[in-house]
Amino acid sequence: MFGEAEVRFADAKKGLESLRVVSLLTPVEEGAIPVNWDEGEDAGLAGRDLEPSPSANADFGELPPVAAKAKSYEEWRKDFASWLYRTQSLEAYHSPALRVFSQTGESERDFRIRLQQAGREERDQVIEELRKKYSPKIAALQERTRRAEQALARESEQVKHQGIQTVISIGATLLGAFLGRKTVTTSTLGRATTAARGAGRVLKERQDVGRAEENVGAHQQQLADLEAAFKAEAEAAASPLAETIETVTVRPTKQNISVKLVALAWAPWWRTESGERTPAWK
Repeated sequence: MFGEAEVRFADAKKGLESLRVVSLLTPVEEGAIPVNWDEGEDAGLAGRDLEPSPSANADFGELPPVAAKAKSYEEWRKDFASWLYRTQSLEAYHSPALRVFSQTGESERDFRIRLQQAGREERDQVIEELRKKYSPKIAALQERTRRAEQALARESEQVKHQGIQTVISIGATLLGAFLGRKTVTTSTLGRATTAARGAGRVLKERQDVGRAEENVGAHQQQLADLEAAFKAEAEAAASPLAETIETVTVRPTKQNISVKLVALAWAPWWRTESGERTPAWK
């Protein structure tokens, strides 16, 4: 008896879904249980690969009478579905950190290698997203810092220029007094007044320089903090993930078992001169 079915394994919570095709050959015998799927073996082929007619000069075994009854096949079909439900299970390796399952037939070693690649790809994606997140903010702060430094340079230059002018004005007033002018002229008084005002402007502009320096320092600190935050998140993303691997066993539900074919088949065997037999369909 040839049986073929699709068995779907699913675990919605873990995100696992896998499909297995099962094809089985089991003998049809006389007795209380003519077809016992527990005695079957992997057919190694699909139903579509079955030949419609036997090879020439083949000898056939005798067909048990029960195999000639149509209702027997519906019973064996149900038995096949029950056997699949009872015996089929899927064991898979699972990485909780990456939410990845091993593929059918994949060894633990190959699964770990694939995890390493998946981990690198995920870290690269996270770091790229961090760059997109931080780059505009860093660029904006760099521009603010540049403007603040330009403003500081202008304020410093103005203080320097005003200071020189004030020194010249004060020096001229003192020089006039030193040369022996005994009376305070309007010109002398004007120069003294101008010198005093210049000194006041120097004081104010020095205060402006102080504020400009504070502004530059604040922007530089904000920029340093932002770059440090980016570096910390990038290093955290680049750190190796814990490669904890668990083994998950999943059994199918009855609804996830679909029997595609249960049919009578003659399985060809080669018989040697010594009477030994070997399967001819593998």
